[in-house]
Amino acid sequence: MPSIQELLHSFIKIRGVRSALVVGSDGLVLESALSSEGESVDIEAVGAVAASGLVPGIDLGLQTGHGKLTQAIYEYQDAIIVIEALGDDAVLVIVTHLLANLGLLRLQARKARPDLSRALRG
Repeated sequence: MPSIQELLHSFIKIRGVRSALVVGSDGLVLESALSSEGESVDIEAVGAVAASGLVPGIDLGLQTGHGKLTQAIYEYQDAIIVIEALGDDAVLVIVTHLLANLGLLRLQARKARPDLSRALRG
């Protein structure tokens, strides 16, 4: 089974990905990988905001009867952030440039979910 670091590094190999991190539900960064290209990202701040920012999306799914949130995508003027739920205890956060292949990122995030979840459990 691949390690969390190996899985995160597979994301930053994708063109346009700035960083990939696993964040606990409390907002603490558990593991991270940063691209050598582009500007730096405050990983701790991203982790804290990503964990708390999912609460409205989770509530929306529950209130509308659509179940648990599995993935969220935030598109900004010059970036896209993909967040993939890893059970109830953690999330995968991928910060990208607009040039990143969003379809590939979404697919890879879904494929990595079981391995990341297993690795988090030990």
